[in-house]
Amino acid sequence: MLSRLLARLKSPLASPAGPQLASVTELESEEFQSFMKDCNRFATDHGLRTLTNWSKVWEYPWLYHHGMSEINWKGKQLLDFGSEISPMPWWLATRGARVTLIETDRQWLPVWETLRRKLGVDVSWHFVDSDRLPVVDLSVDAVTSFSVIEHQRDKKVAVDEIARVLRPGGPLFISFDICEPELGMTFPAWNGRALTLREFEQEIWRHPAFGNHKPLNWNREDIAAFKSWHLQSAPHHNYVCGAAVLVKSSI
Repeated sequence: MLSRLLARLKSPLASPAGPQLASVTELESEEFQSFMKDCNRFATDHGLRTLTNWSKVWEYPWLYHHGMSEINWKGKQLLDFGSEISPMPWWLATRGARVTLIETDRQWLPVWETLRRKLGVDVSWHFVDSDRLPVVDLSVDAVTSFSVIEHQRDKKVAVDEIARVLRPGGPLFISFDICEPELGMTFPAWNGRALTLREFEQEIWRHPAFGNHKPLNWNREDIAAFKSWHLQSAPHHNYVCGAAVLVKSSI
């Protein structure tokens, strides 16, 4: 239950919920690779995106093992932000989540319609042309956002909208691209704008809806190895990524 997740995240004995930068050691671990093997098998079976060398081979298992696995998804209302043909919202739908997909690109509609019939799951969707969400206030139990925030034109509005629709105690599972020019990173303009570490902390982590005040201690020692790994998948992947779990304040 979401209350159980909230208690876990507040426990000093729980694994850190983030924020954390991507780690090559983690993505090469048996735990992460086993998760991605199962994820890719599901994706292949249902015509969704498989992933082998993109940053999501770290993002997906990190977020799963830092909270998503703790939730009994049956009947939970999940909003997936920037869905495309990600396997994750569909996989959670097969575990009983009532999923709403948010997208700008209508090319995925035939895939979604076919898959909803095939799986017999409770999945609906909205196509949007702005950062505003056509979703009722306080109507969502959880939000997933896998490397989408860098594509949002107005990041503050995007986070405000997520906070608006989340119920108190609801988690936001978010991964994000990070570009630090001072560390030799670059991010292609055609792909949006990645956050700096400071911007993530100010615009997302310290958003008043989530009640986070403690200073962050980033695992900067993992940056060089991950950036080197990331560049092997595409020459423009000259940046890193991170993930975090934020829980909407109950007050």
